[in-house]
Amino acid sequence: MMSKKYYTYRICLNDFRVVKIERYDPQNQSLGIASGVFGYQEKRQEIQRLLEIAINYELSEEQTCQLGEALFNSLFDSRLCQNFIDFYYKFVQEEEQFLRIELDIDEQKIPEVAALPWEFLCLPESTNQGTVWLATDPNLVFYRHRALWNSAKPIQLAKGEKLRIALAISSPKNLSNVEYLEVQEKLENLATEQSEEIELLPIINPSTPIAIDGLLERKPHIFHFIGHGRFEDEEGEKVGKIALVRPGLNQAKWVDEKFFASLFVRHRPGIVVLQVCEGGKQSESEAFKGVAAKIIGQNIPVVVAMQYEITNATANLFSDEFYRRLGKGEPVDMAVQNGRYVLGLETQYQNRDFATPVIFMNLRNGYLFSEKSQDELLNKEQNGLLYLTGEHKEYLRSRRRLEMGLTDKQRKYLREEIERVLDEDTLRMSLIENEEIFGKNFYNQISGSSYRNKLTFLIIELKNRELINDFIEVVQNEYPNFARDL
Repeated sequence: MMSKKYYTYRICLNDFRVVKIERYDPQNQSLGIASGVFGYQEKRQEIQRLLEIAINYELSEEQTCQLGEALFNSLFDSRLCQNFIDFYYKFVQEEEQFLRIELDIDEQKIPEVAALPWEFLCLPESTNQGTVWLATDPNLVFYRHRALWNSAKPIQLAKGEKLRIALAISSPKNLSNVEYLEVQEKLENLATEQSEEIELLPIINPSTPIAIDGLLERKPHIFHFIGHGRFEDEEGEKVGKIALVRPGLNQAKWVDEKFFASLFVRHRPGIVVLQVCEGGKQSESEAFKGVAAKIIGQNIPVVVAMQYEITNATANLFSDEFYRRLGKGEPVDMAVQNGRYVLGLETQYQNRDFATPVIFMNLRNGYLFSEKSQDELLNKEQNGLLYLTGEHKEYLRSRRRLEMGLTDKQRKYLREEIERVLDEDTLRMSLIENEEIFGKNFYNQISGSSYRNKLTFLIIELKNRELINDFIEVVQNEYPNFARDL
């Protein structure tokens, strides 16, 4: 079976006048360029009005669409809109390939534009192309590119070297609780299941500057920080801050973005994950502000962060899917895309949560680790998981194909139908009794902090493995009216 390949659609913004488009095939050969009028000034008032609503966490479903369409229409004039739709239709819908959308903005010249939440982008209803959210569509990857003087290089893992993951937790007593146990458990399970490939370094809690420095001295490939962050005014400038811990007191020690980024001078991980409130937000008044922007300015290849305040439960839901995808061998940008997709499924796009995670990359693509052969990758498969080693190419097995075909309404209906007829124990037993269809320990591989969350992941995984119809038939043997309206 032919594997999916990645095409690239690069959007370049250097001023308030022109949008430049560059298109590339999977071999990075040019498929043409185009340009259009940047319409942000005309849409600015509408966008700012909706952003105020988003900041206050008051977006309705209709307003979420309005914001996404306004951002889209500011980037794509009528000619570029058709240019994008043609490219999308040809390679995603017709040829069933993947499409990477790379947003490259000159933050020094137009910081206000760089600070906009482009993760809300969606195709306008007037295009008659259906509902397509650019930052969550499983057949797309949307990320922000950071062009530095020296592009980051993929990590070369030595033969037999394990992928090292670091987890740093900062939960000062004088601030609200930080829920980290679910992410910690996910990483511990990942390291246990793939013990020959992955090493979870000793977890630090509390996170003092010296403790973080000691953890970085062990040279982790992935550094995950969980704690508090904020974006505040200092002498007329907006500055991102992170709450570390004062040694011996367990009280908050707020450090600014410059100091926090400087911690990565000792060692530069391949991926930094900031699970903090507002960690991904950028300043409109000055370029390269915001914690995430400062970190990637240290020539870190990939930074994943949050651009709005986010609940611990929502952040954990995103992280759960993010690491589940990495554990299957998917590139980091695809893992982020699907993490946002799960948030969209959970919230039905009725608030800003799905657009909160942001990925900044200083790489040509999301393949961060060194190359392995196809045979070596395929031989690593076990119990439905693909070990996270090597530069995983686009020819992963067909069951890795991302969910497509079911609408959000159909997924919600199917989840409600499962809840209606099956409790968790009954569902688990049904899957065990049909291991010849679903595989051994299928249910135990499904993530989620609650039964409803597990059902969301279950439906995604069933669709990935093309088992939706088989599952429905199994349940209908006991409950004939199950999902009859799907």
